[in-house]
Amino acid sequence: RRAEGRISARLSELGWQLVLEATASAMKVCAVCGERFPSDALFCPTDGTPLETASKLEANDPYLGQEISGHIEIRQVVGVGAMGRVYRAFQRGIDRDVAVKILHRELSANAQLVSRFTREAKVASRLQHPNVVSVLLAGQLPDRALYMVMEFLDGLSLQSALAAAGGALPLPRALHIALQLCEAAGEAHAQGIVHRDLKPENVMLVRRGSDPDFVKVLDFGIARINWGETSVATAAGLIFGTARYISPEGAQGQQVTPASDVYSIATLLFQMLSGRTPFDGDQAVGLLVQQIHDPAPPLRSLHRAAYVPEPIADVIMASLAKDPAKREPDARALGQALF
Repeated sequence: RRAEGRISARLSELGWQLVLEATASAMKVCAVCGERFPSDALFCPTDGTPLETASKLEANDPYLGQEISGHIEIRQVVGVGAMGRVYRAFQRGIDRDVAVKILHRELSANAQLVSRFTREAKVASRLQHPNVVSVLLAGQLPDRALYMVMEFLDGLSLQSALAAAGGALPLPRALHIALQLCEAAGEAHAQGIVHRDLKPENVMLVRRGSDPDFVKVLDFGIARINWGETSVATAAGLIFGTARYISPEGAQGQQVTPASDVYSIATLLFQMLSGRTPFDGDQAVGLLVQQIHDPAPPLRSLHRAAYVPEPIADVIMASLAKDPAKREPDARALGQALF
Protein backbone atom coordinates (compact mmCIF):
# COMPACT_ATOMS: atom_id res chain seq x y z
CA ARG A 1 0.00 0.00 0.00
CA ARG A 2 2.85 2.35 0.84
CA ALA A 3 4.43 1.60 -2.55
CA GLU A 4 1.07 2.14 -4.30
CA GLY A 5 0.69 5.42 -2.41
CA ARG A 6 4.12 6.61 -3.51
CA ILE A 7 3.38 5.62 -7.13
CA SER A 8 0.00 7.36 -7.00
CA ALA A 9 1.57 10.52 -5.56
CA ARG A 10 4.31 10.43 -8.21
CA LEU A 11 1.75 9.97 -11.01
CA SER A 12 -0.24 12.86 -9.60
CA GLU A 13 2.92 14.98 -9.47
CA LEU A 14 3.78 14.04 -13.06
CA GLY A 15 0.21 14.79 -14.10
CA TRP A 16 0.40 18.27 -12.65
CA GLN A 17 3.81 18.75 -14.26
CA LEU A 18 2.34 17.82 -17.65
CA VAL A 19 -0.59 20.18 -17.09
CA LEU A 20 1.78 22.99 -16.16
CA GLU A 21 4.00 22.29 -19.16
CA ALA A 22 1.00 22.16 -21.48
CA THR A 23 -0.33 25.41 -20.01
CA ALA A 24 3.05 27.09 -20.43
CA SER A 25 3.37 25.96 -24.04
CA ALA A 26 -0.17 27.18 -24.82
CA MET A 27 0.53 30.67 -23.45
CA LYS A 28 1.14 33.57 -25.81
CA VAL A 29 4.35 35.63 -25.80
CA CYS A 30 5.04 39.20 -26.91
CA ALA A 31 8.29 39.17 -28.92
CA VAL A 32 8.85 42.86 -28.07
CA CYS A 33 8.47 43.05 -24.28
CA GLY A 34 8.68 39.31 -23.45
CA GLU A 35 5.48 39.30 -21.38
CA ARG A 36 3.35 36.14 -21.38
CA PHE A 37 -0.44 36.12 -21.69
CA PRO A 38 -3.32 33.60 -21.73
CA SER A 39 -3.72 31.51 -24.86
CA ASP A 40 -6.81 33.43 -26.07
CA ALA A 41 -4.96 36.79 -26.16
CA LEU A 42 -4.19 38.14 -29.64
CA PHE A 43 -2.22 41.35 -29.06
CA CYS A 44 0.08 42.67 -26.33
CA PRO A 45 -1.97 45.20 -24.30
CA THR A 46 1.07 47.42 -23.68
CA ASP A 47 2.63 47.73 -27.13
CA GLY A 48 0.07 46.23 -29.53
CA THR A 49 2.43 43.56 -30.90
CA PRO A 50 0.72 40.42 -32.29
CA LEU A 51 1.31 37.57 -29.83
CA GLU A 52 2.92 34.24 -30.67
CA THR A 53 2.43 30.88 -28.99
CA ALA A 54 5.26 30.26 -26.53
CA SER A 55 5.91 26.79 -27.89
CA LYS A 56 6.14 28.18 -31.44
CA LEU A 57 8.58 30.89 -30.38
CA GLU A 58 10.76 28.39 -28.54
CA ALA A 59 10.36 25.40 -30.87
CA ASN A 60 13.64 23.96 -32.07
CA ASP A 61 15.58 26.75 -30.40
CA PRO A 62 19.16 25.43 -30.31
CA TYR A 63 20.18 27.48 -27.27
CA LEU A 64 17.47 26.69 -24.73
CA GLY A 65 19.04 24.64 -21.95
CA GLN A 66 22.60 25.44 -23.02
CA GLU A 67 25.15 26.75 -20.54
CA ILE A 68 27.56 29.63 -21.05
CA SER A 69 30.87 29.63 -19.20
CA GLY A 70 29.64 26.66 -17.15
CA HIS A 71 27.35 28.70 -14.87
CA ILE A 72 24.80 30.60 -16.98
CA GLU A 73 21.85 28.45 -18.07
CA ILE A 74 19.64 29.73 -20.91
CA ARG A 75 16.03 29.13 -19.91
CA GLN A 76 13.51 31.19 -21.88
CA VAL A 77 13.10 33.26 -25.05
CA VAL A 78 11.98 36.78 -24.20
CA GLY A 79 12.46 38.57 -27.52
CA VAL A 80 13.25 38.02 -31.18
CA GLY A 81 14.65 40.63 -33.54
CA ALA A 82 16.28 40.96 -36.93
CA MET A 83 19.77 40.63 -35.45
CA GLY A 84 19.21 37.95 -32.86
CA ARG A 85 17.32 36.64 -29.86
CA VAL A 86 17.25 37.69 -26.23
CA TYR A 87 16.90 35.04 -23.53
CA ARG A 88 16.23 34.96 -19.84
CA ALA A 89 18.97 32.94 -18.18
CA PHE A 90 20.00 31.97 -14.67
CA GLN A 91 23.46 32.56 -13.26
CA ARG A 92 24.33 29.94 -10.70
CA GLY A 93 26.64 30.70 -7.81
CA ILE A 94 25.11 34.12 -7.18
CA ASP A 95 21.56 32.93 -8.01
CA ARG A 96 20.27 35.72 -10.23
CA ASP A 97 18.50 36.11 -13.54
CA VAL A 98 20.47 37.63 -16.42
CA ALA A 99 19.69 38.43 -20.04
CA VAL A 100 21.61 36.75 -22.87
CA LYS A 101 21.62 38.37 -26.30
CA ILE A 102 22.74 36.03 -29.13
CA LEU A 103 23.42 37.27 -32.65
CA HIS A 104 21.82 35.06 -35.31
CA ARG A 105 24.49 32.55 -36.28
CA GLU A 106 24.11 33.24 -40.01
CA LEU A 107 24.93 36.91 -39.39
CA SER A 108 28.29 36.14 -37.80
CA ALA A 109 29.90 36.39 -41.24
CA ASN A 110 28.62 39.96 -41.68
CA ALA A 111 31.54 42.10 -40.55
CA GLN A 112 29.43 45.24 -40.11
CA LEU A 113 26.83 43.54 -37.89
CA VAL A 114 29.53 41.81 -35.86
CA SER A 115 31.23 45.19 -35.41
CA ARG A 116 27.96 46.70 -34.19
CA PHE A 117 27.38 43.83 -31.76
CA THR A 118 30.87 43.95 -30.26
CA ARG A 119 30.72 47.76 -30.15
CA GLU A 120 27.55 47.59 -28.05
CA ALA A 121 29.29 45.30 -25.55
CA LYS A 122 32.43 47.43 -25.53
CA VAL A 123 30.64 50.73 -24.94
CA ALA A 124 28.11 49.48 -22.39
CA SER A 125 30.81 47.72 -20.35
CA ARG A 126 32.81 50.95 -20.23
CA LEU A 127 29.85 53.06 -19.09
CA GLN A 128 29.51 52.27 -15.40
CA HIS A 129 26.36 54.27 -14.71
CA PRO A 130 23.13 53.26 -12.90
CA ASN A 131 20.99 54.41 -15.84
CA VAL A 132 22.92 52.41 -18.47
CA VAL A 133 22.33 48.66 -18.86
CA SER A 134 25.27 46.65 -17.46
CA VAL A 135 27.09 44.19 -19.71
CA LEU A 136 28.57 41.35 -17.65
CA LEU A 137 30.18 39.09 -20.23
CA ALA A 138 30.65 38.74 -23.98
CA GLY A 139 32.10 36.07 -26.21
CA GLN A 140 31.47 33.43 -28.86
CA LEU A 141 29.57 30.15 -28.57
CA PRO A 142 30.93 26.84 -29.95
CA ASP A 143 28.85 27.35 -33.13
CA ARG A 144 30.59 30.75 -33.52
CA ALA A 145 27.46 32.78 -32.72
CA LEU A 146 28.31 35.90 -30.71
CA TYR A 147 26.67 36.43 -27.33
CA MET A 148 26.42 39.08 -24.67
CA VAL A 149 25.32 38.61 -21.05
CA MET A 150 23.61 41.62 -19.49
CA GLU A 151 21.69 42.47 -16.36
CA PHE A 152 18.10 41.26 -16.63
CA LEU A 153 15.63 44.15 -16.76
CA ASP A 154 12.20 43.20 -15.46
CA GLY A 155 10.22 46.17 -16.72
CA LEU A 156 8.81 47.68 -19.88
CA SER A 157 10.10 49.95 -22.62
CA LEU A 158 9.21 53.62 -22.79
CA GLN A 159 7.40 52.73 -26.00
CA SER A 160 5.17 50.31 -24.07
CA ALA A 161 4.69 52.81 -21.23
CA LEU A 162 3.53 55.47 -23.70
CA ALA A 163 1.14 53.01 -25.35
CA ALA A 164 -0.28 51.99 -21.97
CA ALA A 165 -0.76 55.66 -20.99
CA GLY A 166 -2.54 56.58 -24.20
CA GLY A 167 0.46 58.20 -25.85
CA ALA A 168 1.45 60.89 -23.32
CA LEU A 169 2.63 61.02 -19.70
CA PRO A 170 1.94 63.51 -16.92
CA LEU A 171 4.54 66.28 -16.62
CA PRO A 172 6.18 65.02 -13.35
CA ARG A 173 6.60 61.49 -14.75
CA ALA A 174 7.91 62.73 -18.11
CA LEU A 175 10.46 65.01 -16.45
CA HIS A 176 11.56 62.25 -14.07
CA ILE A 177 12.30 59.99 -17.06
CA ALA A 178 13.91 62.76 -19.11
CA LEU A 179 16.28 63.84 -16.31
CA GLN A 180 17.53 60.25 -15.96
CA LEU A 181 17.99 60.06 -19.73
CA CYS A 182 20.08 63.22 -19.53
CA GLU A 183 22.24 61.62 -16.83
CA ALA A 184 22.78 58.40 -18.80
CA ALA A 185 23.57 60.15 -22.08
CA GLY A 186 25.57 62.79 -20.21
CA GLU A 187 27.86 60.12 -18.79
CA ALA A 188 28.40 58.80 -22.32
CA HIS A 189 29.15 62.31 -23.57
CA ALA A 190 31.71 62.81 -20.82
CA GLN A 191 33.52 59.73 -22.15
CA GLY A 192 33.45 60.78 -25.80
CA ILE A 193 30.43 58.65 -26.79
CA VAL A 194 27.36 59.80 -28.74
CA HIS A 195 24.50 57.27 -28.64
CA ARG A 196 22.89 58.32 -31.97
CA ASP A 197 19.76 56.18 -31.57
CA LEU A 198 17.88 57.37 -28.48
CA LYS A 199 14.25 56.35 -28.98
CA PRO A 200 11.43 54.83 -26.85
CA GLU A 201 12.42 51.25 -27.72
CA ASN A 202 15.92 51.83 -26.32
CA VAL A 203 14.72 53.18 -22.97
CA MET A 204 13.62 50.64 -20.35
CA LEU A 205 11.67 51.52 -17.21
CA VAL A 206 12.28 49.18 -14.27
CA ARG A 207 11.39 49.27 -10.59
CA ARG A 208 14.16 50.21 -8.18
CA GLY A 209 13.01 50.52 -4.59
CA SER A 210 9.94 52.76 -4.59
CA ASP A 211 10.67 54.14 -8.08
CA PRO A 212 8.69 52.33 -10.82
CA ASP A 213 10.29 54.44 -13.57
CA PHE A 214 14.00 53.90 -13.08
CA VAL A 215 15.58 54.42 -16.50
CA LYS A 216 17.97 52.02 -18.23
CA VAL A 217 19.36 53.04 -21.63
CA LEU A 218 20.05 50.23 -24.12
CA ASP A 219 21.73 49.62 -27.47
CA PHE A 220 24.95 51.50 -28.02
CA GLY A 221 25.49 49.43 -31.19
CA ILE A 222 25.69 52.45 -33.53
CA ALA A 223 27.28 54.84 -31.05
CA ARG A 224 29.88 57.29 -32.34
CA ILE A 225 33.01 56.90 -30.25
CA ASN A 226 35.70 59.54 -30.05
CA TRP A 227 38.44 57.08 -29.04
CA GLY A 228 40.76 57.75 -31.97
CA GLU A 229 39.26 55.04 -34.18
CA THR A 230 37.96 55.24 -37.74
CA SER A 231 35.23 52.86 -38.86
CA VAL A 232 31.88 52.67 -40.59
CA ALA A 233 30.20 53.44 -37.26
CA THR A 234 32.08 56.72 -36.83
CA ALA A 235 32.39 57.93 -40.43
CA ALA A 236 30.62 61.05 -41.66
CA GLY A 237 28.45 60.82 -44.79
CA LEU A 238 26.38 57.87 -43.50
CA ILE A 239 22.99 58.12 -41.81
CA PHE A 240 22.54 56.23 -38.53
CA GLY A 241 19.54 56.33 -36.22
CA THR A 242 15.74 56.38 -36.40
CA ALA A 243 14.03 58.98 -38.58
CA ARG A 244 11.56 60.27 -35.97
CA TYR A 245 14.30 60.95 -33.42
CA ILE A 246 17.40 61.70 -35.49
CA SER A 247 19.00 65.15 -35.37
CA PRO A 248 19.05 67.38 -38.50
CA GLU A 249 22.83 66.95 -38.83
CA GLY A 250 22.47 63.19 -38.42
CA ALA A 251 19.74 63.16 -41.09
CA GLN A 252 22.20 64.82 -43.48
CA GLY A 253 24.98 62.34 -42.74
CA GLN A 254 27.08 65.01 -41.07
CA GLN A 255 29.26 64.38 -38.04
CA VAL A 256 27.21 64.08 -34.86
CA THR A 257 28.08 65.51 -31.45
CA PRO A 258 26.58 65.34 -27.95
CA ALA A 259 24.19 68.09 -29.11
CA SER A 260 22.74 65.50 -31.52
CA ASP A 261 21.67 63.32 -28.58
CA VAL A 262 20.27 66.48 -26.93
CA TYR A 263 17.97 66.83 -29.97
CA SER A 264 16.82 63.22 -29.60
CA ILE A 265 16.13 63.59 -25.86
CA ALA A 266 14.15 66.79 -26.53
CA THR A 267 12.16 64.86 -29.16
CA LEU A 268 11.42 62.11 -26.62
CA LEU A 269 10.29 64.66 -24.02
CA PHE A 270 8.17 66.44 -26.65
CA GLN A 271 6.49 63.10 -27.38
CA MET A 272 6.02 62.19 -23.71
CA LEU A 273 4.20 65.48 -23.11
CA SER A 274 2.21 65.90 -26.33
CA GLY A 275 1.53 62.31 -27.44
CA ARG A 276 3.39 62.74 -30.76
CA THR A 277 6.85 63.43 -32.12
CA PRO A 278 7.55 66.86 -33.63
CA PHE A 279 7.55 65.34 -37.11
CA ASP A 280 5.32 62.54 -38.32
CA GLY A 281 4.98 60.47 -41.48
CA ASP A 282 4.98 56.96 -42.90
CA GLN A 283 8.09 57.30 -45.06
CA ALA A 284 11.57 57.60 -43.54
CA VAL A 285 12.78 59.83 -46.38
CA GLY A 286 9.96 62.30 -45.78
CA LEU A 287 10.74 62.37 -42.07
CA LEU A 288 14.42 63.04 -42.77
CA VAL A 289 13.49 65.97 -45.01
CA GLN A 290 11.28 67.40 -42.24
CA GLN A 291 14.05 66.97 -39.69
CA ILE A 292 16.44 68.92 -41.92
CA HIS A 293 14.19 71.73 -43.13
CA ASP A 294 10.93 72.15 -41.16
CA PRO A 295 10.63 73.98 -37.83
CA ALA A 296 9.16 71.90 -35.02
CA PRO A 297 5.63 72.96 -34.01
CA PRO A 298 5.58 74.86 -30.68
CA LEU A 299 5.01 72.33 -27.90
CA ARG A 300 2.32 74.40 -26.17
CA SER A 301 0.40 74.76 -29.44
CA LEU A 302 -0.55 71.08 -29.21
CA HIS A 303 -3.70 70.40 -27.22
CA ARG A 304 -2.32 67.75 -24.89
CA ALA A 305 0.75 69.84 -24.02
CA ALA A 306 -0.94 73.25 -23.69
CA TYR A 307 -0.59 73.05 -19.89
CA VAL A 308 3.21 72.62 -19.92
CA PRO A 309 4.89 75.55 -18.10
CA GLU A 310 6.38 78.00 -20.58
CA PRO A 311 9.98 77.87 -19.20
CA ILE A 312 10.08 74.07 -19.64
CA ALA A 313 8.56 74.30 -23.12
CA ASP A 314 11.18 76.93 -24.02
CA VAL A 315 14.04 74.59 -23.01
CA ILE A 316 12.57 71.76 -25.08
CA MET A 317 12.03 73.93 -28.15
CA ALA A 318 15.53 75.44 -27.91
CA SER A 319 16.93 71.89 -27.91
CA LEU A 320 15.04 71.18 -31.16
CA ALA A 321 16.93 73.92 -33.01
CA LYS A 322 18.24 72.94 -36.45
CA ASP A 323 21.64 74.43 -35.62
CA PRO A 324 23.39 72.23 -33.00
CA ALA A 325 25.26 75.31 -31.72
CA LYS A 326 21.92 76.74 -30.54
CA ARG A 327 21.10 73.68 -28.41
CA GLU A 328 22.47 72.74 -25.02
CA PRO A 329 25.98 71.37 -25.66
CA ASP A 330 25.44 67.99 -24.00
CA ALA A 331 22.82 65.94 -22.17
CA ARG A 332 23.86 66.95 -18.64
CA ALA A 333 23.55 70.62 -19.62
CA LEU A 334 20.04 69.87 -20.92
CA GLY A 335 19.20 68.18 -17.62
CA GLN A 336 20.39 71.22 -15.69
CA ALA A 337 18.36 73.55 -17.93
CA LEU A 338 15.22 71.45 -17.40
CA PHE A 339 15.85 71.28 -13.66
